[in-house]
Amino acid sequence: MEYFQDNLPLEGIKVLETAQGVSGPYAGKLLASLGAQVVKVELPEGDWSRHIPPFLAETNRKESSALYLYNNTGKKSVVLDWRTAEGLQKLIDLSTSSDVLIEDWDSSERKSLRIDQETFRADNPRLVEISITPFGLSGPYNEYKSTPIIQLALGGVLNLIGNPGQEPLMLPGHQPDYLTGINASNAVQIALWDRDFFGNAGSFLELTMLETLANVHQAPLDMDGGIRQRSGHRQSPLSSNGFPPGVCTVAAKDGYITFGGGSPGIWEQLCLMLGRLDLFEDENFSNVFENPESGPIVDRVMESWMASKTRAEVFEEASSIWMLPVSPVKNINEVLVDQQYAARKAFQTVFHPEAGEASYPSPTFIADGKKMHISRAPLIGEHTKEYV
Repeated sequence: MEYFQDNLPLEGIKVLETAQGVSGPYAGKLLASLGAQVVKVELPEGDWSRHIPPFLAETNRKESSALYLYNNTGKKSVVLDWRTAEGLQKLIDLSTSSDVLIEDWDSSERKSLRIDQETFRADNPRLVEISITPFGLSGPYNEYKSTPIIQLALGGVLNLIGNPGQEPLMLPGHQPDYLTGINASNAVQIALWDRDFFGNAGSFLELTMLETLANVHQAPLDMDGGIRQRSGHRQSPLSSNGFPPGVCTVAAKDGYITFGGGSPGIWEQLCLMLGRLDLFEDENFSNVFENPESGPIVDRVMESWMASKTRAEVFEEASSIWMLPVSPVKNINEVLVDQQYAARKAFQTVFHPEAGEASYPSPTFIADGKKMHISRAPLIGEHTKEYV
């Protein structure tokens, strides 16, 4: 599979990015991967994510944070202190020749900077400005601070993770931020389409992490099942109708295996594989949520069947022979050498002058048999002289 970096759909689009951390920078990264020229404007101390471990090179931590390097591939870096009157004016000047501004100033920061929705668009009405914040610029929480675990808690997602009757568990990393970044990239592209195809002016867009999480519950929140609850290693139902057991994570000889599904057809195939068609024919096993005891019974049957089998053996047999949705629970090192990822060129090796070589996920789609090329994240202020 080849890589390409020319004739990309957003070539010619100029993006100015002052957002820090994950959500805004990830949106900028996605736009850069599509050909946009993204200029990251950093404060003198740098984006705060530059200081977050792990570091790929202990000798220069500011240039080797894995979090920063991942979220800022394909960009240029300019150092500018927009907290000063002179710096803010220079930022406004840069925005006059830009198509997009990605920022993350909440209401309190906007008051401190003395900016509003027209500050950057007054001299550039074609500008698409997107404000990415935890709670938005209105509402009772608009000046509150947040982190991923706060967003998951307020968004109703944390309540679904963990074992019944125990404290909820945290998702690792910055999942709310990445979901928000994807939505931000999409919103910007739609606004650019509206501007360029219909001849409209630019837009001021608001996007919040909290409202992003409200959209991941998969269904209207007041449907017949009531409130979804924590269900541990099992899949929780969207409806009070529930589904058969066997949708769970259980132990094989060398680790854990996750079985998906939930339909009667998949339940029948699972029972055939286990040699226990009697379970399928027993009405007491038709709905694990109406008969909770059925779940642990089936777990034990599955673990007994897998006791002498490795994860790879279970994966191969259940997937290729019985056509069941199943996967070994893999760590990141196993993901990096997985044959399916390798066949799809899902990772690229990128060299950085301070951090060295590392594997980065490729952009997720293939165009005409080619993957898009990834270029490294910038050094802090590497391109300041070009723009300021």
